[in-house]
Amino acid sequence: MNDPSDHPSVDHPAIVRLRAELDAAWKGIGALGQMEGVSRDRVVAELRTAVPDVASRAAREVGTEAVVAEIDRFADAGVPGTDPAVPAAVIWEDVVQTAAEAARATR
Repeated sequence: MNDPSDHPSVDHPAIVRLRAELDAAWKGIGALGQMEGVSRDRVVAELRTAVPDVASRAAREVGTEAVVAEIDRFADAGVPGTDPAVPAAVIWEDVVQTAAEAARATR
């Protein structure tokens, strides 16, 4: 699986911030299996709020289309390997879907 942060273009600072947040979330999803329940729950809650917040702010700065395209690029990368006991695919889908919805809501 390719790391979705491997993207050669230089973009608007809001897109760069969004990309960094998405990359951290993507990598964080991969580490969930190594965490205890309470810590894991806190990380998941943070991912589900922080990424959409950054997406919303980026959409206000550069427009919905560019933000949703960046989110889709990360969503298409799939989920990094994780512990089978952690529903990583469900969490990742929720994070990127909520981020895209937040970006679209700024219209």
